[in-house]
Amino acid sequence: MNRRIAIRNLVLLSAGAALLDACGNKEALVQNNISLTASEQDLLSELTESIIPKTADFVGAKDLKTADFTLLMVDDCASPEEQTSFLEGMRKFDDACKAMTGSTFVSATPEQRNTFLAALEVREGNTQPENVVKFYRSVKWATIENFTSSEEYLMKVQNFSLIPPKFQACVPVQTV
Repeated sequence: MNRRIAIRNLVLLSAGAALLDACGNKEALVQNNISLTASEQDLLSELTESIIPKTADFVGAKDLKTADFTLLMVDDCASPEEQTSFLEGMRKFDDACKAMTGSTFVSATPEQRNTFLAALEVREGNTQPENVVKFYRSVKWATIENFTSSEEYLMKVQNFSLIPPKFQACVPVQTV
């Protein structure tokens, strides 16, 4: 066997193995201070989509990449203690959902998700763990913040115009 052919085959084999591994596994998302596994990314993405779902005529949270925005906000703006609390709440969120509905949040039906999220919305007498409720409320805040600052929302709902209307200097004031 020719040495060049052997080296070429070895390079192709190792590149193929690396490509096959990359296609099969969704890698962990690593920010500066926070790293998430693929299942935690899916959980955060599904949670944001449950808060603001996609409709026939408007985008949803997944389209706006709200999960990435949420992680960026926690990574950049939260203290290390708040980041730790966020990650602990995320990890216990799935356990609380499984205890209430019988399935994980990602595999739950939309009705089960809505039931669980409605239980987290209760202010007085909430039986869910405090860090789970805090995690949910911080994700909800970031989801709404990202949605209301998106171009789609500002242009289609708020009718935001960067250019002000025509200036009128002398207009009589009408009193009521």
